[in-house]
Amino acid sequence: MRAIPLFVVALVLCGCTAPVPPAAGPASPAGSAPVPSSPAASVPAFQQSLPGSARRECVAVPGDAMLVRSGDFIAGDFVEYRRQWHPDLGPDLGKLFWLPARPQLNAALTVTATSGGRTETYSAGSLATNDAGQAMYPSGIPLPAAGTWKLVAQAGDGWGCFELTLP
Repeated sequence: MRAIPLFVVALVLCGCTAPVPPAAGPASPAGSAPVPSSPAASVPAFQQSLPGSARRECVAVPGDAMLVRSGDFIAGDFVEYRRQWHPDLGPDLGKLFWLPARPQLNAALTVTATSGGRTETYSAGSLATNDAGQAMYPSGIPLPAAGTWKLVAQAGDGWGCFELTLP
């Protein structure tokens, strides 16, 4: 397994936990009440350089992207996930981490994955703390088949959506 350089994780985590003032945003993808959206100007420069969007919208995960931003989350390592993935992937592989823009101590993470009419739900439980004291959700997401999967991450009022294509 390829390790993520500590300085990359530290940069992501440090930039991800800065408070972001809420702003009125578009209706949530499920069509419910409007949800807060983070204006790009309030997002740290490092996060602005990541593929994806600070807005609450589904974003495609580029094939060479390790980290991608959607709404209230930065997720990764997609390069390593794709490298390890196969249809019979067990829960000990298929790991993704989810970095919330505004960690909520009692909010469990749920990831709903949909592809071709199939839905899988994964729970990462509560926040974990890395060696640097930063909050993140580690998760095992053993997607069962090739195709394009929409991964919707939710924790408290945090939301992100990533479209991941597997060979």
